[in-house]
Amino acid sequence: MSEQGLTERVADALDALGLEELTENYRDRQREAEDALVETFDPLPEYLAETPAVAEVNRVNTHDDGGDVVVPVVPVLFDPPGEPPRDRVWDVVGRVLEAVHPAFGDIHVRHYDVQFAYADADEQRAVYRRVTVHPPLVEQFLSTGDLRALRAAVAEGDDGDDGVPPVNFKQFDAESMAASGVYTGGAAVAAAAAASSSGAAAACAGGAGAAGGAAGGC
Repeated sequence: MSEQGLTERVADALDALGLEELTENYRDRQREAEDALVETFDPLPEYLAETPAVAEVNRVNTHDDGGDVVVPVVPVLFDPPGEPPRDRVWDVVGRVLEAVHPAFGDIHVRHYDVQFAYADADEQRAVYRRVTVHPPLVEQFLSTGDLRALRAAVAEGDDGDDGVPPVNFKQFDAESMAASGVYTGGAAVAAAAAASSSGAAAACAGGAGAAGGAAGGC
């Protein structure tokens, strides 16, 4: 595996695609969240190709008080092919939110975007899905520890618009977003898969550390 962390490799892949680096003002918070993710996912579960990392902190608006409104993006790469069990997905979501929210809890977060990549069962293509959760649901989950209630609230609140949180493990075309060369908020997971050095999703995305290979194939 490359000595670079996943975040640095994703940044290199996004740069190679001509997409703007958007995380500069939040490096300290990003590092704090990533340290927590390393601790949370140590030892690394066998079903993950790499430790999840905060790939981007996207500034999406300006708050009335003049502060940034941001969306932290966390790509998660599943190792085995086939759609992961939904309980496993939500276990990962819960652990990611527990690790990441403390680093961003005192600034304006529109939502947390947990993006997933895995190879389909035939290992013919990479599949990309996302779960997005806005802070009130995150804070309720963290105060109660009730992952089942969080999962139910996201399912109930998903109105079918994948641009409005919450979003309940909805599939999206991350490779087209990455290949477009225009920032759309969905390129991070394709770049992460392309930049990864292991896992079936990486093979389907032209991975093994190939920056800019997000539109590859198995």
